[in-house]
Amino acid sequence: MTRYVTRVSIWFYSEGASPSVVMQKLLELGFKPVRGAYDFVYAHGKDEMDDRDLSSAILEISNAIHATMKGFKVLYTLDTQRAEDVDHTLLQDIDEFLDSTRKEIRDLEGM
Repeated sequence: MTRYVTRVSIWFYSEGASPSVVMQKLLELGFKPVRGAYDFVYAHGKDEMDDRDLSSAILEISNAIHATMKGFKVLYTLDTQRAEDVDHTLLQDIDEFLDSTRKEIRDLEGM
């Protein structure tokens, strides 16, 4: 099955919206923060997408980002790829791993 993701990279402007506001808006659209060359990733919902489905999905998410970022004075780039072709790690996964590691360290120090 071929799944697709759209990744976005944000360039902030000091006279524009704050990173926390931009992040909150992207989270509301369904994007997740990631570590890697891009800042956020959106996983398209359908498992199988033909070219027409993919084109519609890209247009839909692009229009949503454009409308959401309007007036925020940020630049962004979009990239849509097959999910298995991209290398990124969700920040949520990194945070969970760090929390687990911190707990192990606390447990060891308590011995």
